[in-house]
Amino acid sequence: MAWSPRLAAALALLALLALVALRIAQLSPPDVVPASAPPEVFSAERARAHLAQIAAEPRPTGSAGHRRARDYLLAELSKLGVQPEVQRASVLSRQWGLPYDAARVENIVARLPGADSTRAVALVAHYDSVPGSPGAADDGSGVAALLEALRALKSGPPLRNDVLLLFTDAEEGGVLGGKAFMDEHPLRGEVGIALNFDARGAGGVVAMFDTGPGDAFPVRELASAAAYPVASSLFPEVARRMGHSTDLSVFKRAGIPGLNFAFTDDAAHYHAPSDTVANLDLRSVQHAGDYALSLARRFGALDLRDPGRGDAVYFNTWGAHLVSHPIGWTLPIAALVTCLFAGVVLHAARRRAASPGRIAAGLLAFLALLLGVAAAVGGLAWMLRSVHPALRVMPFEPYNAPAYRLALALAALAASAAGYRFFRRRLGACELALGALLLWLLLLAAASLFMPGASFYFAWPLAFTLLGLAAVTIRRGDAPPTLADAAVLVATAVPAVALAVPGPYLFFVALGLPKAAVPALAVALVFGLFLPHAELLGGGRSPRLSLAFGVSGLAALLVACATTGFTEARPRPASLAYAVDAAAGKAHWLSADRDLDPWTAAYFPDDRGQAPSFAVPFVRVTRQGEAPALALPAPSLTVLGDVRRDGVRALRLRVASSRGAPWLFAEVTSPNRVIRAEVDGKGVEERGRAADAKRDVRWGFTYMGLPPEGIEWSLEVEDSGPIEIRLMDQTYELPRELVRGPRPREIMGVPYRLADSTFVSGSFRP
Repeated sequence: MAWSPRLAAALALLALLALVALRIAQLSPPDVVPASAPPEVFSAERARAHLAQIAAEPRPTGSAGHRRARDYLLAELSKLGVQPEVQRASVLSRQWGLPYDAARVENIVARLPGADSTRAVALVAHYDSVPGSPGAADDGSGVAALLEALRALKSGPPLRNDVLLLFTDAEEGGVLGGKAFMDEHPLRGEVGIALNFDARGAGGVVAMFDTGPGDAFPVRELASAAAYPVASSLFPEVARRMGHSTDLSVFKRAGIPGLNFAFTDDAAHYHAPSDTVANLDLRSVQHAGDYALSLARRFGALDLRDPGRGDAVYFNTWGAHLVSHPIGWTLPIAALVTCLFAGVVLHAARRRAASPGRIAAGLLAFLALLLGVAAAVGGLAWMLRSVHPALRVMPFEPYNAPAYRLALALAALAASAAGYRFFRRRLGACELALGALLLWLLLLAAASLFMPGASFYFAWPLAFTLLGLAAVTIRRGDAPPTLADAAVLVATAVPAVALAVPGPYLFFVALGLPKAAVPALAVALVFGLFLPHAELLGGGRSPRLSLAFGVSGLAALLVACATTGFTEARPRPASLAYAVDAAAGKAHWLSADRDLDPWTAAYFPDDRGQAPSFAVPFVRVTRQGEAPALALPAPSLTVLGDVRRDGVRALRLRVASSRGAPWLFAEVTSPNRVIRAEVDGKGVEERGRAADAKRDVRWGFTYMGLPPEGIEWSLEVEDSGPIEIRLMDQTYELPRELVRGPRPREIMGVPYRLADSTFVSGSFRP
């Protein structure tokens, strides 16, 4: 019948759209369980009562809000019938290099005894927040989830194993509380498995995104115990290469198995004053709590003395179904897929649908398509961030990020379809499809050798796409498609939809608008799996497919741009800080903003202000203006000892904040080479730090939770001349007497390392 090919194409398109929409919809957290639920069930509504107290105000280490959160946790744990303790420790970390992270931490540890414990199950979340942020999601959500999970555990019979509740401090300062626990706490040797809960956004599905060593055992139990496990061995491969660090990292380094959970969507609220309970999606808390409760019960019943050390490849197939196989299967699976690819190529050659040379040309064409799509969409995102007033000031992504993700994904599809039509004029449909799949095969080989956890992402979509290509595209040649052809192509696309399609979506969530080129590249790569479908839909002959994507993308982009703005619920980020340079006797207003809002601009009468001269660690100050100099005392430095011997000068110092600031920065500004140092009792050997020497990095450290009496700092340097030291302290508010009226409610202080802070620095020559 004349209409059969069009009907086949239409049905195939509708089926594919339905599959993709359903798969993306599955990446949503479960519904909230009400407070009226049975006591043995986790309820996010019950957890919300804890959140209201924990996230009532910012709680950076050493602040008054931090102390109130600590006291609340101690009281609630006691009410739940477990005896909490506070681990107080000084800790210094060299993980991120200079300046080193250091702190005086107060971890909260509680143990729920088991009936016959083999080893303990550690449930971990950090209770500190960054300055200026209430931290409802990061990580009040994890703390509240663990308190509610503990209540549910207490409502049932005792578990076999102990359960340790560990609420770490100074995680935001470099995972310092977790390090203190693993370095010094007597219970560290009893941990059999660690489950960490964190957040990097205000909502979204909670994914298990990283593991400790020997992940085959915990992943197997996760698949069996969790009601809705979202996990993939691709996530840890990416996370490890991006350098992310959470409290789980200290357990990993100690060789303890573990699972890391977090939600990452709605990241506009991340590390911001808008990270409030009102902006937090309670469904994400429900998902985290479901994990914590079900896995505590599961691991609490198992023998944790010898869990096994094998690793696994694991992934969600459809919905919440999690499958895994030993990592040793990776290369055999890749070999089988390679044989299948060779068989399909041989079949295509016999049917004269493709030749090796033309397939290689198809590979080059697909590589050009990928680069073109990434450049086009990356350029579009850059232009949007350059010209849209609201996007220019958002540090990561806008509040209506889903609208931009949809628009940019459709733009990537439009560019991919246009590129396919361009190259289709020069190459056959089978040659282009096999060229794209050859790249997938090469990526499978690379992943199998160097990133085995990611191998599944390429193996199974590739295998089923090859089957569909052989069954339809090669077999029918230039004949019109039938309904049966459409059905086969849709059926063989199901693995690609289930496994490959979530990849670009999760890249958009993780990387945000500034790095849109990467998820756009992923969209184009996945498009390569659907070249037979593009041909079925006429994409090789007509511009209709690319136009359909392009028009839809333009409409989505217009909606996204029109709905991007700021309100009290979605405030504009802006930075203003006050700094006093005691050595120079001057004071400054500082900002890290590219564009100033009217309220902040009043502090900088000149368009750009002065060239920034007051340095703040980890922040690029863009504006500096003159400010009235308040009589704020500089940090103090007292020499307790000074010995010169054999060309080495040994200093023993006490540094403190004269105004009781909770944060201090110290650096050696003279060229004297530091040989050894000790900060609050924690030693650092500096011999052999050639990397930092080449980068001309000054020796220094930041200190969170600075006690009123200060800390002792010992320093051994080459006695090559006078030593110069700069100290700077930070309080988390602006001087009230200098603030020119209240800031509008639709503006908030960001970034947290600078905004709404007062800095005082002093220079010393001991």
